[in-house]
Amino acid sequence: MSEPYSKKMIAKVKELARNLNITVHDGIYLGLQGPTFETLSEYKMVKNLGADCVGMSTVPEVIVARHMSIECFGLSVIADMGDEENIESVSHDEVLEAVKAAEPQLRSLIKELILNY
Repeated sequence: MSEPYSKKMIAKVKELARNLNITVHDGIYLGLQGPTFETLSEYKMVKNLGADCVGMSTVPEVIVARHMSIECFGLSVIADMGDEENIESVSHDEVLEAVKAAEPQLRSLIKELILNY
């Protein structure tokens, strides 16, 4: 599985995001086991591995989908910056607030992808 995420689909999402004035960033996602918030040591490990963000989901789902020949792309909402120099306690409620704030833009983007892909 050398290309888990469809380059064609990613390009389309970026085009749609530009049209909707939604800022998106490319990055390297590292899947870790959960449910947990990362420790200081884990933040350092993530940085040393070259990842930009971590999560507890997405990777297993994409592996299964790709084995079923389903085209995939990934969207992540960064809810915790994971700055190992300024680590702060993060609550589940704070993560939910960040996701809720991003939800309208994600909904618009996914709706446009469904209509235009």
